[in-house]
Formats: sequence, C-alpha cells, structure tokens
Amino acid sequence: MKNTTIDIRPVSMSTGAEIHGVDLAEPLHDRAYRDIRNALNEHGVIFFRDQKLTPAQHLAFSERFGEVEFDDTSTLGNPDGYPMIGEVRKEPESTRNIGGNWHSDHSFDPLPPLGAVLLARELPEYGGDTLFASMYAAYDALSDGLKKTLDSLRAVHAKTRAYVGLTPERAISAGEKAQLSQDFATREAVHPVAPRHPESGRKVLFVNPTYTVRFDGWTEKESAPLLDYLFRHAARPEFTYRFQWREGSIAFWDNRSVWHYALNDYHGSRRLMHRICIKGTGFAQ
Repeated sequence: MKNTTIDIRPVSMSTGAEIHGVDLAEPLHDRAYRDIRNALNEHGVIFFRDQKLTPAQHLAFSERFGEVEFDDTSTLGNPDGYPMIGEVRKEPESTRNIGGNWHSDHSFDPLPPLGAVLLARELPEYGGDTLFASMYAAYDALSDGLKKTLDSLRAVHAKTRAYVGLTPERAISAGEKAQLSQDFATREAVHPVAPRHPESGRKVLFVNPTYTVRFDGWTEKESAPLLDYLFRHAARPEFTYRFQWREGSIAFWDNRSVWHYALNDYHGSRRLMHRICIKGTGFAQ
C-alpha cells in the first residue's frame, strides 16, 4: 500500500531532513502523516524530491496539516482557480526577489503561520537555493544567563521593518516606502522572545532581522545591541542548511522553529515557486 511507511534522512546536524518513499499526489496513510508531522516538529524543515503535483494535490497535502491561510494583502499572483496558492515569482528582468533576507514569515501578525509548503515549478539553470536556520539550535547554544534574561522578554514585530536598511538591489523609492509605511502601519504584534514550541515542547528563539523592531518596553536604541547579537548568533553556519532545488522539490518548513532566506543569485533567469501557508495555533505557555 502506498504512503504507509516513509524513510526520514537528516541532512545536517541542526536542521532539515529529506523524506523518501512517499508520493504526495496520493492520500497519506495516518501513520505516514504522523511520521511526517513528527519529522517537521523535530527537524524544523522537511524536503521531498521528484513530486509531480497538480495545484489541487498540493493544496490537499497542505490541508492535511492545518487550515490554509489566505493573506488578502499579498501582492503575489495565483495559479488560475487557486487563490490559496501564492506564486513566488522572479522574472529575468527583475533584480529583486521575494524573501531575500533571514526571516520568519508574518511574525508581525498576532498568529504567525504554522509553516509553508513551497513547491518548485520553474527553476533557473543555477542559483536560487534557500537557506534554513534552526531556532531550536540557536536557543540551545545560548548561555544559561542569557536564556534566563530572554525567557522574561517579549519583542515587537512590524511589517514596516522590512523596508528599513534595504540593500541596493532591493531598494525602493521614498514614495513607495511612504506608501507601504502607511498601508501596513497596523501590521504589528508582540511575541515572547523564547517561547515553547506548541508541539515539540522545546524552547525556540523567536526574533528575526527582517521584522523584529525592539523588545517590548525598550526603545529601539536600547534593543539594538542585544538584537544584533541574537541575529548574528542565530545565523551561525552550524545552525543552517542550504537546500538546492530541483523541479518537483518541496520544502515544508515550520515557521515557528526555523528562519529561511531565499538567495538572489540568478539575475536574468526565471524562477517560479508555488507556496501555501498553513495557519498557526500560537506558542505554548
């Protein structure tokens, strides 16, 4: 019987595992579903190769793990008839990509996504890899003293933070920045800095350089030295994994326990991915 047992192979010391022996175009047996979900909770991001999925099958697989999230402010396109699937697209004439910095998706929302299921549709001849970093490993490697400090802190996350300090290839005009600041002024949330993962029970470091503005009750100036340290610490190479895509590859990441970073090293080529986000349930207390 298909999809009753699977083979899970870790790809690095800190994060990521490839899952073999499963055809995601077919319904998952309950045991395979539990094994995949446990692997996601343990490894932070899981990968599947050579999957030939229609948009409907992509959606059906994602829905097995939770309610699919629709973002009515998104500027992503959608495949015909599938508004819940976002097209992460970069055309040959573009120099900007989507997700080109370390981040956790929508950490500026009161309830950030559980995760996302990203499927490669069209890829450049080279480049376009995605980096992942374990926030389990980042938290575990901190000193006991710093853990104690962070355990009592909360941090402010804002969408408008993403438009501060952009690199030249990602720069936007002053007018665009002003409009975005106005449009997204209320997209802000406060989260614990070191919460417990709601399924694994492990502590994670939940700040990121794209959206985290400051610690709650602190000024940005006061917060900057410690946040900068945490951002550098969490991106240490030993906590990361670099995934090389092939057409039909899928990355399913746990947004609560990993950062991700889409590399922008393929100017002049087209890259098209289909992304489905799954609604979150919040952190454990």
